Amino acid sequence: MADTQSVSSKIDMIKDDGGRNTSTSISLPLVVSIVALVIAVIGLILAAASLTQNANNTFVIGETGSSAGSTGAQTDGINDDDDRIWVVAIGHAAESLEYIDELSGQIEGFDVDIVNAVCRIAGKNCRFSADVYTRCWDSQVGEAQRGGVGLYSGFYDACTGWFHTYLRDRTFQFSDPFSTIEGEKVGFFVKPGNPRNFTYQDISGKKIGFLDGYSSDESCVARQDIQGVPIPPENVIHYLDREQLVAGIQNEEVDAGFDPVVYLKDSDMVEVIPGFTAQCAIAGQSMMMRKDNTMWEWWNPAFAKLRASTEYKRICRDLLEQHGHFPGPSPEEHCFDY
Repeated sequence: MADTQSVSSKIDMIKDDGGRNTSTSISLPLVVSIVALVIAVIGLILAAASLTQNANNTFVIGETGSSAGSTGAQTDGINDDDDRIWVVAIGHAAESLEYIDELSGQIEGFDVDIVNAVCRIAGKNCRFSADVYTRCWDSQVGEAQRGGVGLYSGFYDACTGWFHTYLRDRTFQFSDPFSTIEGEKVGFFVKPGNPRNFTYQDISGKKIGFLDGYSSDESCVARQDIQGVPIPPENVIHYLDREQLVAGIQNEEVDAGFDPVVYLKDSDMVEVIPGFTAQCAIAGQSMMMRKDNTMWEWWNPAFAKLRASTEYKRICRDLLEQHGHFPGPSPEEHCFDY
């Protein structure tokens, strides 16, 4: 993907008057009572601020990974005595895998459903932390791609739903995938009518747009058997989201965009160049972790149990039934054995 924001609260504490109150009629017990009352009020303010901060930074999957109304695979007790809180980063790309629900304001989608289920089965206390994708994986034009500061620095244990690629494999480790890679076939997109006469056979001198941090990057294009690769840095333009990429194609800032076909195939703003698709990932969506993190030890067996259950089928079906109002892959394209 992934192929996924911080809130600060400040409390101004009122200082005392430094002994400038010259009244001598206040007794010691009254002074003590007033001090105790002030301390209690401050404590309530701090508690409220803490709750507000947590509500905006993270949302809880469950005390032990539980979710209301779940069916299918149940908790199997894999290390369920572990009291550790496992934090996973997630973004919101306005697609059926990850998006912000307008009513609840929370991030919903296939990825959320998968993490909910796996954490419940493993008996883990998991929480999401919403963050920008570049804090998981960062790619700057003309520079070596690298791990994001959030995952490197241990802000969280894993990043949710990242496709396993050759470059990422050098830096991080991955859980077993929870999706196929069929839904992530990548193509070139151009403005309707192809006014710049773009052809995929030879992209020499062409400006190409990419989504920053995605597996469909310039290194993937460089592996293809076409003329004009690798693309020189001056002809590479990165966009932070798909809306910006489409605008760049529309405005002819780039000759073409390079993106998974499933997200733009029905758009009337761009059209796909026929005759070419590429596969940029080694494996499908996974949990991406630092190499010293042990989350995979409980995630992999828990996901194996989920995959063998009817619950996995339901989660895949919900790609269309619950999350289909956003673009994305079909269950047949994205899920195992569907």
